[in-house]
Amino acid sequence: MNTEEKKTENRRYRLFDLSWVEVKEWLAKTDVVLVPIGSTEQHGPHLPTGIDSYAAYYVCIEAAKQAEVPVAPLIPVGFSPFHMRPNEPGTITLRDSTLFNLMYDIGRSLIYHGFKKIVYVTGHTSNAPTLDKVVRAIRYDTGALAINYAADTEVFAELCEDLIEGKDQLPGWHGGEIEASGALLFCPELVHMERAKLTLPQNPTWLPEGSSKKTGSGFQFYYKGYPVRAPFDQWEYSDCGIMGNPLLASREKGEKIYSRMISLFADFLRNLKEVPVEITKREFPERV
Repeated sequence: MNTEEKKTENRRYRLFDLSWVEVKEWLAKTDVVLVPIGSTEQHGPHLPTGIDSYAAYYVCIEAAKQAEVPVAPLIPVGFSPFHMRPNEPGTITLRDSTLFNLMYDIGRSLIYHGFKKIVYVTGHTSNAPTLDKVVRAIRYDTGALAINYAADTEVFAELCEDLIEGKDQLPGWHGGEIEASGALLFCPELVHMERAKLTLPQNPTWLPEGSSKKTGSGFQFYYKGYPVRAPFDQWEYSDCGIMGNPLLASREKGEKIYSRMISLFADFLRNLKEVPVEITKREFPERV
């Protein structure tokens, strides 16, 4: 299949490209819809700020084609306050309350039109706590089954350890081995590997003695081996926005990793289609 044929095929799954006639045809076949969400945030000097969004959308479209479900428009911004680095611009962040309302309203709109299973697919780990609240609110308010599904490299890293080289170099974290490999697969024209370098977290100066910042998380450190959560800004523990070793990245590795991720997701969706769901409230009067 050439590039134009693939673009034509992809359009069949994207609600944004369809008229209501085609959307109605989808509703006659399935009650599942995917809602991809990523972020716009710095990912070091070598990757585009939209890499989390590119990843989420790529996983959604490819899994949708295998599972035969439609995909809602990509939401390319998320919860990224700790990536607002003073000297590395480009990050756009939403407040938790803004993100909650945005994703909730999207879900309610889709339920109003007949979808019963809303799968939020995030390519950015820090969207997950907000999405947890969204999916619970939707279930309680409507009876619909809303799912918070991770399509990000941090979560998936443990399922592809046989495909990575730098197991001790935070391979699933920010701009590292797995994420850079994915970028070389689905947006290679936006990657600047000549700027990539190995960067691991450093201890912020204010951490108590006995503490270690050995994770790329914007929320976690360890005190004598015990996990503790705190609100970090990324510039406090990374000098360039990279968490890991992108020098180990390759397109071939990205193909293998994302093929595995997509296959697992498609399998989940096929089984989700069989789950019975009863809507208790379809109307959406709160939309004004």
